[in-house]
Amino acid sequence: MTAFGPWSTTLALAAGFGLAVAALLASTRDNAVANRLLAGLLAAFALKLMPYALGFAGYYDAYPWLSFAPFDLGLAFGPLLYLHVRTLVAGALPRGWGWHLLPAALQFGYRAVLFPQPLAFKNDWDARVHVPWIDTPETVLGLVSFAVYLALAWRAYRAYQHWLDAHLSNREEFRLTWLRNALVAFALAWPVHAAYEALSHALGFDYYQRFPLYVFFAALTVYLGLEGWRHADTVYPHPRAAPDADPLAPARAAEPPPPGRDWTAQGEAWLAQTEAAGWWRDPGLSLDRLARHLGTNTAYLSRALNEGLGVSFNTAINRLRVAEVCRRLAQPGDADDLLAIAFDAGFSAKTSFNRTFKALTGTTPSAYRATAAAPRAES
Repeated sequence: MTAFGPWSTTLALAAGFGLAVAALLASTRDNAVANRLLAGLLAAFALKLMPYALGFAGYYDAYPWLSFAPFDLGLAFGPLLYLHVRTLVAGALPRGWGWHLLPAALQFGYRAVLFPQPLAFKNDWDARVHVPWIDTPETVLGLVSFAVYLALAWRAYRAYQHWLDAHLSNREEFRLTWLRNALVAFALAWPVHAAYEALSHALGFDYYQRFPLYVFFAALTVYLGLEGWRHADTVYPHPRAAPDADPLAPARAAEPPPPGRDWTAQGEAWLAQTEAAGWWRDPGLSLDRLARHLGTNTAYLSRALNEGLGVSFNTAINRLRVAEVCRRLAQPGDADDLLAIAFDAGFSAKTSFNRTFKALTGTTPSAYRATAAAPRAES
């Protein structure tokens, strides 16, 4: 007899949610490739929940032919996560991306071939081959695969953050906090999963003892679905690169710099020119655009800022903007709204302005204005 109780319903709802969001993501136009990869990851997580949702509801007891249904595709999680992150931050799939999915395709094929076989054959195969020879290596390989691809995904995310610092003045708008939190959650989930698998192998955990692990998977599925859909249409800036180059790799100069060039003096000169011309007021100012203003290339400009002044492009420009905001806030007759002052100084969003201002001054804009106004009130 089959019946959905609290345990099976909990997992079934999470699986249904994951599949529904996956269908929505697969139909989006913005970030189409990245969203389809995320849809695949959500579908894989939802399918992983299905054996336990159905098992707690009694379906495997009532319909034993469901054994070897291709639900659990653990070798797909890591590659899909990495390819999603890589495509989201670089704007294109890496070369040879299909090879990353080959192990998952073989895993699916193995179960797809066994699933329609007679029950007696599947039971015999499970006892003689799958459990003693395949099950444990497959589990270990899945854990190792996910750890490796999670590290690659984190590296791609960090490389993108460095690229934003080096190329955009409004990088705070593309911090991808939701993605960072998801990667951290996966990193925390990995040792929990590994511990459960080790204990299950040693002690023979049953469905009920493994339920907390699958509640964890359900929570990850719901979080990833919510955040992925919420940011599905966000357009992110991407590096430009030659077809065979890594778009997140550091830029190199087209020609070697003159010997003995003083990058500190050059950086100070370019920054002074930028300040005098007011180019820093442009909300969309990028390393490329500023290099064109200055009549140089991005590699030289980046080197002058990084090596010469010890700051990123983002920090250099935002210091000029914050200095202007501080000057305006300290003026006795300037009663403009904080946000109006921020926008006039080149900031394009309230959140990024507040975060940048506090990072560079150690206080909030409102607190700074109040502090600046106090001496005037006393006098």
